[in-house]
Amino acid sequence: MAFVDLLFPVQGGPVPLDHGYLLFAALSRHIPALHECADMGVFSLRGVSNTRELLYLGRGTLRLRCPVDAVGTLLPLVSAPLEVAGRRLSLGAPSLYALEPVPVLSARLVTFKHAMDEASFVVAVTRALETFGVEASLKVGRRRIVCIAGKKVVGFALELHGLSAEHSLRVQERGLGGRRHMGCGLFLPPGRVARAQSRGKAA
Repeated sequence: MAFVDLLFPVQGGPVPLDHGYLLFAALSRHIPALHECADMGVFSLRGVSNTRELLYLGRGTLRLRCPVDAVGTLLPLVSAPLEVAGRRLSLGAPSLYALEPVPVLSARLVTFKHAMDEASFVVAVTRALETFGVEASLKVGRRRIVCIAGKKVVGFALELHGLSAEHSLRVQERGLGGRRHMGCGLFLPPGRVARAQSRGKAA
């Protein structure tokens, strides 16, 4: 099944820098079926600047990754009033993008249960890639902590190098680890991740 990215313009805010759980809750209030969409990926919001606690959206964007046949399910989000941490957000009409089969992919945050340090994280990533039949070399980045449903979750930034075209698309479609609905385990070409972080994505 083919996957695509929907890129929604978003206005409003500001929102907490750590907003993955809050954002998915807001989206699900308008489309309850999202809870059942295990293959849906919800990226963290992209903004123009941030403080230590808040992300200022300006002309921001929201990226959702989904199977092609799920696009229609998401279109009711256009102009829907979303509330994230008491702040009103509004989404515009999305642009649709095909996934790119690039040899290097980067994720801002990947989480695995019980992978609390780099050594256990590498073991978990290696096992997941073997399960998917994907070959890649790993570059583990910064350790990060996010709050999901009131609990602290530990993860790491991750780059995958040396991917074949087939394996690159497989990783983007399936993601790695858990919590894809909340901005984790989602991969982009590294230049896009770097630009998003410089514009205020959660550290």
